Amino acid sequence: MGNLISVELAKELRDHFDDLFKGKFPTGIYPDEWHWREGISKPEKFREIVNAWKSSDLVSSVACSSNIARCAANLMGWSGVRLGQDDVLWKPPGAGGVGYHQDSAYISENFRPLENNSVTVWIALDDADEETGVVEYAVGSHRWPKTAAVDATNASFHGAQDELAAVKAAAASCDAVLEIRRLAVPVGGAIFHHQDVWHGSGHNRSQQRPRRALGVHLLSRDVTLRTSPRPESCQRLHLWSICFGRRFWRSF
Repeated sequence: MGNLISVELAKELRDHFDDLFKGKFPTGIYPDEWHWREGISKPEKFREIVNAWKSSDLVSSVACSSNIARCAANLMGWSGVRLGQDDVLWKPPGAGGVGYHQDSAYISENFRPLENNSVTVWIALDDADEETGVVEYAVGSHRWPKTAAVDATNASFHGAQDELAAVKAAAASCDAVLEIRRLAVPVGGAIFHHQDVWHGSGHNRSQQRPRRALGVHLLSRDVTLRTSPRPESCQRLHLWSICFGRRFWRSF
């Protein structure tokens, strides 16, 4: 969808990324994860901060937006929404792709009931297209049988050698036809996608165009934390990044 947030807000947010990745956190609180350090990390490497809502009121104003929550609740048929986590995403020119994966492996698996408990909102802060490595999807893959192969332990989310390897295996395991679709998204536009859809992104092949975005993972208000052990394949994923304690947008 176009113009989920204003172009002006999108530009303000992307300009704020410079300070965030320099460790300038307006609230004085560190995020849960901070990948890429100026002067240490290679300039062309993918950059990510997880749960910057803790560190920046500007990020929080978008991640905790009642308008975005309302859109997600209407799409999913939920009575209300909680924030799972946010992802500040920066793919500079030359950065590698993100291997295909399902968000359910590191978001939904932490909660019960598992089915349809989360949705991801990917908000473009730069014009995103095939050249810069926009998000791409395996069409209809959220409807594939749950027995489709998942190898989360071997998936490389950043700079994967073969971004399609995992989804190829999943499609083959259930005899599904693999159709990939890449969606160009303008500044301030967004994509909502289901927890079980297979998705990834290609390299940023541009010479000067960064691809900055904010991802917001939203949960149904009715979920509870799982009490049973997680599948072995999910043990290394981002359990510590789930901010379940705060509740937002209980009803509309």
